[in-house]
Amino acid sequence: MIRIPFEDVRLELRRVLLTRNCSEEKADKVAHEMTRNSLEGVYTHGINRFARLVRNIEEGIVRVDVMLTVVNAFGAIENCDGHLGLGIVNASWAMDRSIRLAGQYGIGLVALRNTNHWLRAATYGYQAAEAGMAAICFGNTMPNMPAWGAVDSRIGNNPMALAFPGPRGAVIVDMAMSQFSYGALEKALLEGKQMPVDAGFDTQGRLTREPAEVIASGRPLQVGYWKGARLSFLLDVFTSCISLGNSVSAVGRLPGNEHGLSQVFIAIHYRSIAPEKEADAILEGALLDLLRSEKDKDTDRITWPGLRAIETREKNLAQGIPVDERVWAEIRALG
Repeated sequence: MIRIPFEDVRLELRRVLLTRNCSEEKADKVAHEMTRNSLEGVYTHGINRFARLVRNIEEGIVRVDVMLTVVNAFGAIENCDGHLGLGIVNASWAMDRSIRLAGQYGIGLVALRNTNHWLRAATYGYQAAEAGMAAICFGNTMPNMPAWGAVDSRIGNNPMALAFPGPRGAVIVDMAMSQFSYGALEKALLEGKQMPVDAGFDTQGRLTREPAEVIASGRPLQVGYWKGARLSFLLDVFTSCISLGNSVSAVGRLPGNEHGLSQVFIAIHYRSIAPEKEADAILEGALLDLLRSEKDKDTDRITWPGLRAIETREKNLAQGIPVDERVWAEIRALG
């Protein structure tokens, strides 16, 4: 493992994207956000995924020369077509549009179809929080998780993020509907580690913590068991039906790597009805009560959602972003 300064990583990713006919504006956006993901500890959806993004651009699955278009609009809600553009660029535009709608109507919802992987759902929660708004973001994936009690994968480990701004920084949850994302499984496999708790089933139907066995079986464990499986299905229904885009099953029928996804971005201008100072006081009370939790014998400390990202960002800014030498060598070789 090596440590590389934030700006060095960003400029290297930007350099490679420019050689793939990205505009400077799009290259800057994607390079910054992917580097930021790793800076804040989400290595699986940052630097580690960059080579895959470049391959998808070369395959034509991700199109760098298209612009998102609004298809239908009614008051505070809109749906858009991403035309298979860069996932980060499309998602950032959609969240910005949702924030603008919320500024006008109190709430904004933008549903996006025909887009690509947005990398980290939290990115768009932070985007809303920085504008002083709460956010709910979710989307779908290819079929990569079984329904509860099933063996074959027909639902997705669909991502969801909830964010709320506060004086300490955004309180944020970013999660998939599987106990561990495939990115987390791949990271553990790369590092030769087991998962800390059961991650899924092996090919014999037995629970396992071995990432290689879960990847081989294609049976990750649903978060909350049947509850996570049902929530995954409803997130897919919301995203695909409101955007008029691909459902999980339709994504699975597309040739090639995962693409053509559907996503929803909701911004809530809660300060229009809940004064900032009063809401902040309620949030602070909730955080303080959470931090007073009695720890069990195996717990180092209790943290609020979003704190670890803040701490990791500060550490990695000071020491450099930890990058696997093999991952960095692959990126440098993209030329």
